[in-house]
Amino acid sequence: MDYRIGLIDSNELVRSGRAMIFNAQPTMKVVFEESDPALAIERAPDYLVDVLVVGPSQHRIRGDQFIKSLCAALADAKNDCAVIAYNAFSDERLRFAALQAGAQEFVGLDESGERFVELTKRVTKKDHVVDVANLRELVSKFGPLESNAKLEVQLASLTEQQVKMVELFSAGTKDQDIAKEFDSARTRVTQLIDGLVATAGFTSRNQLCMYLLGARK
Repeated sequence: MDYRIGLIDSNELVRSGRAMIFNAQPTMKVVFEESDPALAIERAPDYLVDVLVVGPSQHRIRGDQFIKSLCAALADAKNDCAVIAYNAFSDERLRFAALQAGAQEFVGLDESGERFVELTKRVTKKDHVVDVANLRELVSKFGPLESNAKLEVQLASLTEQQVKMVELFSAGTKDQDIAKEFDSARTRVTQLIDGLVATAGFTSRNQLCMYLLGARK
């Protein structure tokens, strides 16, 4: 599989460094770059990109707010590319903020380039969720996501089997394995989880998982 990468960072030097790492991979190519956050939100949804890699250096806008606006713009355009946020260093609070805002992953530049490349490939899987143990720890430290009335109504209307499917999802089980557990089609599981994400107004499965983990504390 070839991966099309987009880079958004106001720091041209850092952006160029990321581009070199990705373009050095035989199956990766940077096809979109932008330094201006407003233009990025406007332009990125129109590009055929598998993963958008977003830096913390954005003019006049906080990193997590930019990620939230970008993910919303992608969702409105029905562009399902994944978003990875990065910072100069690994930090649990920044990680929580990025995932809460809708990113599929967060990585610090103090981690290896190999780790960055590995995550970029991993997030393209449609049922990718950050390690649930890590999400549970983040929710425990920084608090649950805000109450969501629409999602609560939908959760209350689930069948017994669907409730069990959602429980497996929030335990970190992949769609295919959930489907096998109930001798069901994977598409049925995917539609259930993605439907809950949409009902809640979320833009990533991480947000749904974090919500469920917080609700069950």
